[in-house]
Amino acid sequence: MFIDVNGIKINTVSFGSGEDTFLGISGFVADWRVWSFVFEELSTRMRCVGFDHRGSGESTAPLETISKQSYVDDLFSVMDKLGIDKCYLGGESFGGAIALLAALKQPERFKGLILIDTNLPDAKPIDENRKQFIDFLRSDHRGAIEAFIESVMPEPNIEHLKQMGVHICLRSDIETTIKILEMVTEGEADYPLNEIKTPTLIVYGDKDGEDIIGNSHYLEKILPYSELVVIKGAGHVPIITRSQEVLAAIKRNFF
Repeated sequence: MFIDVNGIKINTVSFGSGEDTFLGISGFVADWRVWSFVFEELSTRMRCVGFDHRGSGESTAPLETISKQSYVDDLFSVMDKLGIDKCYLGGESFGGAIALLAALKQPERFKGLILIDTNLPDAKPIDENRKQFIDFLRSDHRGAIEAFIESVMPEPNIEHLKQMGVHICLRSDIETTIKILEMVTEGEADYPLNEIKTPTLIVYGDKDGEDIIGNSHYLEKILPYSELVVIKGAGHVPIITRSQEVLAAIKRNFF
């Protein structure tokens, strides 16, 4: 369903029911479907909610409205409009950065954080690799997305899942994709993440990039109530490629 959120229509889905709610947010230009395998099982015991963030899936938005702050504001607006007072919050990739910012802003609204191969919210310059990827997008949108999916999903024998990833990411146009990539420069240079007291599960695949692996170990060190789980042989999107192992970790820590 579409709901009015801060001036735009946000595509939102809800599955299952129960006393608890699990809300999942995605990264980059991925839509809610990156959480679909997790939702499929968790929705037998609780409500599972996902949405396409600004610029992804069906949630089209003017470029000037897309920012880290608007993502955080939209998250709370979705919760308010759907009557979610408190939930477990899952964040994948850049969605993990948004989850951390949300936990800093309104910690009382989260029973737990589940961070999957997460980015940090801290502002930083656009590095050379990201600049080259932006140039690739401008010259060959589809080719760049296909190369991106190959890099983040290195597991063998998952061509069907890679095709799913390409289809999801190509739903955003080139300029929106670039705008989301450039959001890395926004916000504060050093957020006080050590102030987050919410119980946190940190998951990463050991075939992911060094920066994501470093982020995960950093968060384990500074977050006082955190646990780190490493999925052997997984890349950047284990909630798609290794969902049963992610689910097992979630259940051990929270349910």
